[in-house]
Amino acid sequence: MFSKFIRSTIIRRSLATTVNSTFKTAPKPRSKWVPISIFSGSFLVGWYFTQHMTFTDLMAYWRYESLPEDAEQVKKYRSDLHNRLEKLSLVQQLKGSGFVEVFPGRRKDDQLVDKTLLTPGAIAIPPKFYYNPDKKEIVGVYHMGMKLTGYPFIVHGGILATIMEDLMRESVKLIKQKEGEKTKELSVSYMMPTFANQFVFVRTTSVENLGKNIKLKVDLLDQNGSVLVKGAGTFST
Repeated sequence: MFSKFIRSTIIRRSLATTVNSTFKTAPKPRSKWVPISIFSGSFLVGWYFTQHMTFTDLMAYWRYESLPEDAEQVKKYRSDLHNRLEKLSLVQQLKGSGFVEVFPGRRKDDQLVDKTLLTPGAIAIPPKFYYNPDKKEIVGVYHMGMKLTGYPFIVHGGILATIMEDLMRESVKLIKQKEGEKTKELSVSYMMPTFANQFVFVRTTSVENLGKNIKLKVDLLDQNGSVLVKGAGTFST
């Protein structure tokens, strides 16, 4: 009796296994759009960084910090940046629309841009300034290196506010023919991330005289002309 029960149990389990194997659900086919999306995303990311990052940029980030100022590698890196700046389409447009390069005497009391940050991988070359005397507009061109990032590849917001204030104070000097004695108010509105290893343009968009004060509004653009940050500042003169 017991042996018959064992045999019948084994037969039932065998039949159940056979049925389950026969009717096993086939795996869902993988969508053809998954590999296409991965390829497209990787291609776009790779294309973007090849447009904004060069081998010399990376070398400046990893190696040039410990090199002396007169090192040949540093000189070549800075020379390459100067050449790249001169070839930018926005620089060519400025020169063709009434802007002239100016060389203002830089402030002695605030050397953050001109001394502390003036190092390969940060602001590797001094900023350039272009002035339109008819429109009373000024544009500053700054290079943002990898050492100025907060998040990977994205320039820290405090650095962007610093160069915007720097440009506004230079504008006060050119427009009023005197230095802005004190920054009374500064506001910054971040619209898009600013990627490192590119030149950015800071331009004045409006100037308002308020008695002993002057108020300026500025835009920060990438080297393709897209507005990334807007700012405003009030200065005593």
